[in-house]
This record gives sequence, C-alpha cells and structure tokens, in this order.
Amino acid sequence: MDPTRVEPFPTPSPPRRRQATQDIDTISLTSSDTDTSKSRKVLLKKAKNDKTQVRSRSKKPALPPASEIIEISSDEEDKHPHSMMPQPSVIADYRRQISKIREESVKYKQDLARVAKEVNSLREENQTLKASRKPDATKIVLDAAQLADGLDCEICTCRMWTPYILPNCGHSFCQSCLQDWLGATQAQFLATNPEPPVATYHLLDTLRTLIQNPALAAVPHVQTLLASQVPALPKYTCPTCREQITSRPTEAFALKSLIHTIAVAAGETIPKKPATTNKKGKSVGTLPGPWDGFFPAIS
Repeated sequence: MDPTRVEPFPTPSPPRRRQATQDIDTISLTSSDTDTSKSRKVLLKKAKNDKTQVRSRSKKPALPPASEIIEISSDEEDKHPHSMMPQPSVIADYRRQISKIREESVKYKQDLARVAKEVNSLREENQTLKASRKPDATKIVLDAAQLADGLDCEICTCRMWTPYILPNCGHSFCQSCLQDWLGATQAQFLATNPEPPVATYHLLDTLRTLIQNPALAAVPHVQTLLASQVPALPKYTCPTCREQITSRPTEAFALKSLIHTIAVAAGETIPKKPATTNKKGKSVGTLPGPWDGFFPAIS
C-alpha cells in the first residue's frame, strides 16, 4: 500500500454532540465498505436512540427524590382540617331563619295590602260624604273659640256661669270673681275706717231721700249740709275700666242663657247651683243677696 495514499475516511477532530450525530449520518450514506457499513449502522442507531432520550428529557424533567420534597402546610389546618366548613347544625339554623323571614315577609305584604285597601275605602267614603253633604240654611255654625272673649270672665278666664253686669260701665264678670274684687276694696277701706259701712246704710238712705226732695233741692245750703252728713263709703271700681260702681251689679240673664246653650252644644258640664231648700223640700229662709255687704239694700 502506498504510504502517501490518503485514507478515504480521515478521523475528524471531536466536535460537539449534535455535529457528531450529523457526521455519522453523512458517513453512513457515503461509505462503500461492507464491514464498516455495519458498524456505522450500529452507530447511527445508537445516535438516534440518544436523540430520543435527549428529547424525552427536555419534555419531562426528572422529579427529585422523595426524601428531598418539602411539604408546606398550616398548623391550624393540620389541627382543624374541617374548621372552615360550616357544621350541619349551623346550616340547618340558617335555613330555619331564612324560612321564618320569608314567612314574615309574606305576612307583612298581606298586612300592607289590607291597610292600603282600607285607606282607599275610607278615602272613597270621605269623598262620598263630602259630595252628599248639603249646608243647612236653618243652622248656624259657630266656632266656640271665637266666642270665648264674650263668654269667659276677664278675671278668671273661665265660663261666666252666673254673669253679672255693672250698670255704670256695662262690663260683665262672674259672680264669685266680682265678689272677691269688691271684697278686696272693702278690706282696704276698713283698714283706715274701722266702723263697718253697713252700720251707716240706714242713715245713707235717709240722706239720699232728703237730697232728692225737690223742695230741699232749691235750698243750696241745705244740700251742702246734707252732703256733708253722708258717711264715708268704699269706692268700688270696675276691674276692667276702673269706672266707679255706685249701684249693685245686675244679673245678666240673657247672657247666662246664651252661655249655657253654647256649653251644652260643646259638651261642657254646667255646675249646679246651691240648693235653696232642705231635704224635706222646705225653704231655708231668706238668703242674703250677693251684694248686701257692699251696697245698701234696695227699698
């Protein structure tokens, strides 16, 4: 053999793994030697197997050993694995509450519908009554509040069940309030005049009769003498206008009847008058007048 002859398959330098595989494929295609062909086919098969193993490793990475796996878990979950799950009794209780709420909701809706129906019925009835109502020309509708100024006493602001009118000015007051007013004036007078005025009432009546005599009225000095003999008396005045009261108050029967009529219409109770007879029906005698202690008796 010629030593200068070049080998048909020179040995290349060791390349990377992928390039070696490609070279082996090329060699298997260009080889003509029978012995070397078999050996190279074996190498080709082995190279393909290596390819398959490399691909399988790239797709499915190998798992670490079981001894190297660390499991991370919570201590509370280990102790109470079912603590987050509601208990059957709690679920049953919730269901009962929901059922009860639904029943109450249905009941409230029914009550609301019934009340709304009643309200509509009352509205219709009210409209019907308003439409059928006709004013009565024979009746007068008055507001009792507007009449209060004329029906109530100015002193006690209550109903004048027994009203008395003052002849000098015309103002009216209830009997008890007017008696208290005149009594206060009389008490002030007695503080400076110890002699009661009632004791001089008989003299006062005589002097008034003489003063009113036409024959004596023409004599001035007699009039002056008689006037000087008139005893001192309390000076009573009206509680409202302070006009002097010179005669007894008079009971206002017309006003009394009007007050009683309006009180009955308003549903008020009229106080009863004190009895003037005893249990056997006999008169208790002549009662003193309400003004006998303040004014001279009427002859």
